[in-house]
Amino acid sequence: MHIAPLNPIFFAPVRPGGLPGWQVKQVTDYIDANLDATLRTASLAATVGLSVSHFTRAFKHSVGVPPRVYVIRRRLAAACAAMLASDAPLTAIAHAHGFCDQSHFTRTFHETIGLAPHAWRCGNLQKCVRKGRLNTLPGENNEISTKLVS
Repeated sequence: MHIAPLNPIFFAPVRPGGLPGWQVKQVTDYIDANLDATLRTASLAATVGLSVSHFTRAFKHSVGVPPRVYVIRRRLAAACAAMLASDAPLTAIAHAHGFCDQSHFTRTFHETIGLAPHAWRCGNLQKCVRKGRLNTLPGENNEISTKLVS
């Protein structure tokens, strides 16, 4: 199993065939700013001025997963944070994080994390209530990022 980094190292030495750190940062910042929108590989490639095929290969080489997988994982991580931070309905959270409907969100969440969103939310809210951390957002080095495996 491979765990994709949620925050790639932006200024690491460039490996042959990969993107320079500034391009990885530019693309990942664009992804994070537009999680609620439709993110096509062509638009991601355009942010750094590369062809779709070259961008896809270089992104995977630099980050470790294809752009599509990275976008899904970022959407899920943001949705997990939203589920812990509010009591908003799952439908609203799904739409706010770029999923077309709750069914798509639930299917993707279950395939990636292994639980239904409602079950995950209930289990994690209980942990937060017991520890007195109900209003804290999950950080990068917690069980959300470790469960985002391919």
